[in-house]
Amino acid sequence: MNLTPEMKAQLQEQKKQCVFCKLISGEMEAKKVFEDDLTISMVDIHPAIKGHITFMPKEHYPILPYLSQEEFKHLFGIIPQLCQAVKEAMVTTSINVFIANGGAAGQQAGHFLMHLLPRENGDGFFNFFWKPKETLEEEKLKILQNNFPIMMGNHFKRNPMSWHTGTGEMVSYLQDVYANEIILYEDEQALVVMPKKGVVKGHIQVYSKIEEKLIENLSIDEAFHLFSTASLAATLVFEGLGVHGTNIILKSGETDDNPDGKLCINILPRMAEDGLNNSLLWQPKEPSYDLDSVKSRIKDKTWKVKYKEEKKKVEETVVESKVIKIGSEEKKSNNGVDEIKEAIERINN
Repeated sequence: MNLTPEMKAQLQEQKKQCVFCKLISGEMEAKKVFEDDLTISMVDIHPAIKGHITFMPKEHYPILPYLSQEEFKHLFGIIPQLCQAVKEAMVTTSINVFIANGGAAGQQAGHFLMHLLPRENGDGFFNFFWKPKETLEEEKLKILQNNFPIMMGNHFKRNPMSWHTGTGEMVSYLQDVYANEIILYEDEQALVVMPKKGVVKGHIQVYSKIEEKLIENLSIDEAFHLFSTASLAATLVFEGLGVHGTNIILKSGETDDNPDGKLCINILPRMAEDGLNNSLLWQPKEPSYDLDSVKSRIKDKTWKVKYKEEKKKVEETVVESKVIKIGSEEKKSNNGVDEIKEAIERINN
């Protein structure tokens, strides 16, 4: 998005106090496992699980919508390679990517980042093992169904894809999803649904239609499209449902909480004090193993991680907000600026 001079000044002030900016600059020591011109990854010193790393843009942004188009594609385009490196280093079969946008969603850092968590069956990590129980009201569901295809249409206007001509074909391994869930949107690479019963009201799932299933098998463009779709879904519920924050959680590979192994991104709309953080978030704790050893193992596998595409000059807008009606009220987002300002204030407070 285009930042106003006021917002840029506010970011510069935040940057002076940001712990992660100090880790990035070298002012504070970090256990770095990967770094390039735009991004950096380091071992989390209070890991939720062995091999837990954080991955972030070097530039200071409080939440995801602030990233420019170039930074967004670079960051999420590298995710498949970085996930593969972590899995190889930790000898695991699966992985999660966890994002918290806003204080209500459990965001604790003022610097946008994501968590990569290597996973496997029987690893004892149950934070993403949720019980669906909530159903969205029909009126609000129709608003999301009507507006999401419009948002995706605008996305393709900004980011033309040679492969995109329509909805694509139904893929056999997602037949149960087609049959049992409410379809919001579909194209050749992504199927977006709302579970009939979700973790919270407005829970959205973005499935990859790429039949290799695992995140590390996606190309840069495929990963960019999958995460762009998830980011737009997060914007949809933020504006359409008036929530206070969102969680974006990718599951890839078979785990106790993903027994069918499908590649799926869950978008969870969050409200302040909804109680979900008690089960979703992990408590910081000192590891019982040597973090430097973990760092060394992962770093040994990340040497081949590289953004391989030629960079092109594109618009600096990741998502385009629309006017969405809920009942008789209209909510205008001014390209997301007002909501994002509020989000910064919530994080800071």
